[in-house]
Amino acid sequence: MNPMTFAQIQRDLERYPRMHGYYLCKTVRMQWNWEMDEERSLTTAFEALDDHPWPPHERHPVEQRGADYEVVESQAREHTVTALVGGIEIGHARETIPHDIAILIWDRFRKLFSPQARFFVRLSLGDPEYVFQSGAVVVDEEYAGCLWVVESD
Repeated sequence: MNPMTFAQIQRDLERYPRMHGYYLCKTVRMQWNWEMDEERSLTTAFEALDDHPWPPHERHPVEQRGADYEVVESQAREHTVTALVGGIEIGHARETIPHDIAILIWDRFRKLFSPQARFFVRLSLGDPEYVFQSGAVVVDEEYAGCLWVVESD
């Protein structure tokens, strides 16, 4: 994980404040050998990336698993770039971030993780009082990170 690159991503996001929301951009270290208990490890990582408390693990829905939210990289990229751009997708008259800058931010974020990374979307991270919560979580052998937009229209 390159802290300079992560700091650059945060500076890029600060240049484009959300109209009615905020960014959730964080990384956490994964436990060594986390794949041995993948479901609990993913849930722990997702919760650590969120900025709101989750219910105790025993109260999590058993029919929802981390793998249910896994997508291929191209889907995670498109999902996140669309969220970063904003605009009509979230009921705003103008875009928050130009499309080419959103792609640059995604590319920088993606490079923080190994080529074998996995991608997750539709996790509803962020304040549930906001209408729009979208982005991607990327998980590799050592780290998990989110690049997320939380916003209302």
